[in-house]
Amino acid sequence: MASHTVRDLTAGLPPSVEPRPLQTAIRFVEFFGLPGIGKTTATTLLASGLRRHGPLVGDVRVASEARKFISRQIYRIGIVAPRFRDREFRSLLSRITRFVIEGGQSSIVDTVRVIWNLSFLIAYVQSERQGRNTIIVMDQGLLQGFLSILLKSRRGATSEKWLDILFAIGVHDIAFVHLHGEIGVARDRLLKRGDRSSRMQRTSPDRDLDLWSTADGACRQIATDLQWGMGTEDHAGVLVAVNVERFASPEDVAERVLDAVLLACLERHRPCDRIGQ
Repeated sequence: MASHTVRDLTAGLPPSVEPRPLQTAIRFVEFFGLPGIGKTTATTLLASGLRRHGPLVGDVRVASEARKFISRQIYRIGIVAPRFRDREFRSLLSRITRFVIEGGQSSIVDTVRVIWNLSFLIAYVQSERQGRNTIIVMDQGLLQGFLSILLKSRRGATSEKWLDILFAIGVHDIAFVHLHGEIGVARDRLLKRGDRSSRMQRTSPDRDLDLWSTADGACRQIATDLQWGMGTEDHAGVLVAVNVERFASPEDVAERVLDAVLLACLERHRPCDRIGQ
């Protein structure tokens, strides 16, 4: 059930308040967790739930790349290329490249792919921060990008740390949602999808459980490190953990995420200028 505190507070906001300027400092909500745990479904349902609270959160949009491969790359180039004029972005790109290469990947193709994917995500976040007052919900965000790198890393020691890079990008306006549950829950749901979009579906049976255990451990470690790192004023952010039980419906999970994110938005509430309202 929904929290009465959240509902009462959101209901108390004037319904006539325009979604500009944004009523909360939260600009991004991104999910991370095991493949198959329900990130994409929760993203859509959360966005719908947030839109019901327009006076609190403003406009809501789902980050989607529902394009063919070539069109998707052209779109990404259009986001990344202009950022090369920015010194901060070039510095972040250098740090990512160093982090990925020193960590080691399975192949050159994997090295290029993960660098490119994370570079796009950084460029996307930076670009959207300069744009409209909108909350963007992402099922494949920065943490999922770092998780992909860590899962394929063959060496542990690197001169760059993923958490330091993340904090350099900035977490002040991001709510991270960790969907966690038993490995069996995520694995069963992923296998039922019937596609081959995840590397977890393409692994050999003898490595299957090892890979899932590694992924689960990496997710938990990322959440632990992030919670510890965001405990300082310099890196204040929001981390929400929602457990996904085997028989929980997507709607139930999304409702729990909605309550947690709304609370985060309320904590970051910025009253609008009353002039003209």
